[in-house]
Amino acid sequence: MQGHTVLLVMDSITSLVSKARSAYHRALTMSRFGTHVGITMGTNIALMLLGLATGVLAARLLGPIGRGQLAAIQVWPTAIATIAMLGMPEALVYFSGRFPNQAGRYLSSSIALILVTSPFFMGLGYWAMPILLSAQPDWVVYAARWYLLIIPIYAFVGMAFHPLRGRSDFAVWNALRLGPQIGWLTLLVVAMILKLSSPTLLAAGYLAILFLYTFPVFYTVTRRIPGPFRPDPNKWGELLRYGLPCMFTAMPQLLNLRLDQMLMATLLPPRNLGLYVVAVAWSNGLRPLLSALGTVLFPKVASISEESARKETLAQGSRLGVVAAGAVAVPMMAVTPIFISLLFGRDFTAAVPAALVLVAASAVLSFNIILEEGLRGLGHPKAVMWAEILGLIVTGALLVLLLQPLGIMGAAIASLSAYSIVAICLLIQGVHLTGLSLRRFLCPVPQEILTVWRQIRRMVSLEGQLK
Repeated sequence: MQGHTVLLVMDSITSLVSKARSAYHRALTMSRFGTHVGITMGTNIALMLLGLATGVLAARLLGPIGRGQLAAIQVWPTAIATIAMLGMPEALVYFSGRFPNQAGRYLSSSIALILVTSPFFMGLGYWAMPILLSAQPDWVVYAARWYLLIIPIYAFVGMAFHPLRGRSDFAVWNALRLGPQIGWLTLLVVAMILKLSSPTLLAAGYLAILFLYTFPVFYTVTRRIPGPFRPDPNKWGELLRYGLPCMFTAMPQLLNLRLDQMLMATLLPPRNLGLYVVAVAWSNGLRPLLSALGTVLFPKVASISEESARKETLAQGSRLGVVAAGAVAVPMMAVTPIFISLLFGRDFTAAVPAALVLVAASAVLSFNIILEEGLRGLGHPKAVMWAEILGLIVTGALLVLLLQPLGIMGAAIASLSAYSIVAICLLIQGVHLTGLSLRRFLCPVPQEILTVWRQIRRMVSLEGQLK
């Protein structure tokens, strides 16, 4: 069965390469904005398929318990690494969009800043890991401590992409995004062929892949953006002034996304976490299709000089997000009960009810991402921060109430409720900051519905041809 799964995955990825090229050429027939959205959506579809393939392989290789242990090793260090970036990824997009000729200086300065501060976060994580993973075996805690090396690795490979996005170099930016997932897929295929089912080995292998990927990334990026690439500590102030509100936004945003898994790693047996990770992996397949709009919207809004045009572009992005979320979420919910068992195996059938709720939650989350990126582009990262803080409060309260009595279903309900609260808060902020009506943010005109339909049909045809 495992050999058959590997062959199916490899056939799909081989076909994906040629289909992605076709999607790119189709995207070039659109407008510049449409081209960027189309290329990004095509890449996101590829990432979705790669993520689905790696999720299937990891689940079948490790089973519910082993999959939960791997998630426990990775979830807290990855969360700490995200916070340790101090909002520099978002700051790089913003300043590279506003000052494209200084992108290299901003990139090197931000990396130097993170390397200076990363020992603090690594030390804090090392000390806290036994507490954060108290429900896990000692060897999982030990492996998670080593996995904290992802923080300095993130400082290089995790941030180097972002000046490309800020300068609207979306073709290269999207190509580089595929590397880590392809490396992870390759590692899982090799592990399955060799029957290596060690969560520790897989976690260490992924760190090695990220480290090695640093070299081709920097070779490419330094030839696409202007230098000099010498760090300038004088830029740390403006980077932090923009980045820290984004970090404080990322903290509640990250916790809204991962607090359920974090608490499961602390309180529940690995099997529960393994089932929930599969439900999350399935529901996350919806987000790449929709987040492409937000990805392009951020630098698009930031680069517009006319204030009224910036506000209208933000509102239009929100309207398109409403249409796209509904168009993708409904059919995905319909096929969830079939594909969970078919792809991940019957051992994961118990994840289906939570997966259905999480698909709806993912649709709301995708809309939130679009609106948040637009607000950042408008120059208001704090508006996003307050919405995510409110969502975190709701997430924490509902997890306390629901996690123990309802298990993974309680976590799914908490996620859907929190994302909905964030959406309401973001809409209120958007209306206040732009002076536009709520209707302008939520009610698309017929032409926009047609645009979304054509875009989804063009790009999702790639996925359909792979099945």
